[in-house]
Amino acid sequence: MDKLKKFLCVNQKVFVFLIGLMIVAVLFGSSLPLFLNGSDKSLVTEYLANFVNQVKDGVDFIFLLKNGLIGNFSFLIFIWLLGISVIGIPIVLFLFFSKCFVFGFSISSIIINYGFKGLLFSLGYIFPHLVINIFIYGLLASYSLIFSIKLIGLILKKYDFNIRVSFNKYFKVFLLCSCILLISVIYESFINPYVLKFIFNLLGL
Repeated sequence: MDKLKKFLCVNQKVFVFLIGLMIVAVLFGSSLPLFLNGSDKSLVTEYLANFVNQVKDGVDFIFLLKNGLIGNFSFLIFIWLLGISVIGIPIVLFLFFSKCFVFGFSISSIIINYGFKGLLFSLGYIFPHLVINIFIYGLLASYSLIFSIKLIGLILKKYDFNIRVSFNKYFKVFLLCSCILLISVIYESFINPYVLKFIFNLLGL
């Protein structure tokens, strides 16, 4: 517990910055649907309607699982690799911002298109898997930034650290995030479609 408190204290600027970045990205994403033109709004409405119909008609669970694994784990691995590349800091920030932006955009679009019903729709759409995913991406992104900053400091000889120990911790965090993300993808592929279908029938969509 003492080591955890020390770690959080030393790297609190990174965590605070990422939390702030996440809030800004979600707010920007949430506000964007309000400024879309007519054709773009029609595209969003059509996409949501097709999504609802696909869920109600039945989905290919294996297809969802395969796409979920490829999409989420390629993103996770990319963030992890950027952490050991030294020059990956701005890319990590952009990727995390984009994920949070899409998260906010999705929620706002659903609520705007379906009104009060969209509240329950959006809740079923994002919880808990997408919320978990954002948390996992944020956790790994923070460790990626911390590791990159340490490497830069080592290269510039500003300070010294045990790179082997730090790398082992970084890799363990990646494994932990991978395990949690796997559970999230399984839920999204095999359970969430039933949850959404129940919500759609309940709301009469």
